[in-house]
Amino acid sequence: MQPGNPLFFSPPNLDTYGNGTCRPGGSYQRMALTQRDLGLNLRGYSRVRHATMKNKYFTFLYVPKQDGGLKTVRLPKLLVFGLLAAVLTLVGSSSYVLVKYSANLASSHQIPAIERENTVLREQLDQYASQMQVLERQVRQNFDFQKKARLLANLDELTSDVTEVGVGGPEFGYVESLSLLDDDTRGKAILIKEDIEKLTRQARLQRQSYAEIISRLSDKQKLLGSTPSIRPVPSGFVSSRFGRRMDPFTGRSSTHYGVDYSARLGTPIFATADGVVTFAGKWYQFGWTVEISHGAGFVTRYAHASKLLVKKGQRVKRGDVIARVGSSGKSTATHLHYEVMKDGKKKNPLAYVLSRREVVD
Repeated sequence: MQPGNPLFFSPPNLDTYGNGTCRPGGSYQRMALTQRDLGLNLRGYSRVRHATMKNKYFTFLYVPKQDGGLKTVRLPKLLVFGLLAAVLTLVGSSSYVLVKYSANLASSHQIPAIERENTVLREQLDQYASQMQVLERQVRQNFDFQKKARLLANLDELTSDVTEVGVGGPEFGYVESLSLLDDDTRGKAILIKEDIEKLTRQARLQRQSYAEIISRLSDKQKLLGSTPSIRPVPSGFVSSRFGRRMDPFTGRSSTHYGVDYSARLGTPIFATADGVVTFAGKWYQFGWTVEISHGAGFVTRYAHASKLLVKKGQRVKRGDVIARVGSSGKSTATHLHYEVMKDGKKKNPLAYVLSRREVVD
């Protein structure tokens, strides 16, 4: 490098040859190298600064209408982003205000319709409340009737504590669903719902009670139908009672396990209760005999008949003619020997005859 370079100065008599050139390794040469490095650093810094400044701006190109030349405009990025954020905020706020205004406008038009609906709803709730009172009276009357029916069926009475079938209050979700109603309408709706639920429980209780009554009466009806309760012959008289007596063949005291009805030959013999024929045939001691099982432990026997009119396995009803009076088997005269057994034990047949027309023994 020559001393005439604009960025170079050479103090006199410092490490130079006589012709002014720098002596190798001298101070001038070291100063020139340092100045060159400084130039390189300045150029690098300029490029970095230029790139940094460039990233802080947006460059826009446009063509003016008059001269048609291409123009450029540089705007700071912070300014552009700020303007964009302001525009978005303005648009969002405007949209929200518009939506709220539209909703309020629609609500203002719906308010009269809602008020009319609420008026109709209150009127309907009043009508329902009146109908619920009628139903409650009917339910109370049904319970009064059931008291009598349960008494006839020999069942325990339903107390008022039972008939009220009380439970807790309405569900929280149902009450919350009525939050938009006014206090009076909401209160009526809750009361009607509680009344409906109570009536539903009472109706279920009454249905169970009626089923119990019917079951008990049905059992009683079966028992009554299975219980011997009429005379086995329409006419005639009791010639020998149940219990100890003199045996007509031996003359000795013996136990008579039935009742003898003296009647004319061929007199009809009735089944004294509903049942099934378990024996119809000739029995050595009793002659022609019919035996009927009535259920509930009752069995009846009809002996010394002249003719049988039923067969084994046949179902009969109280009052059906099953045979004719005769004198078959071990007998001294035409008569009917009638026995009643309960749970395998011989019973006095006269205790199972509702109308006792007893004449001479």
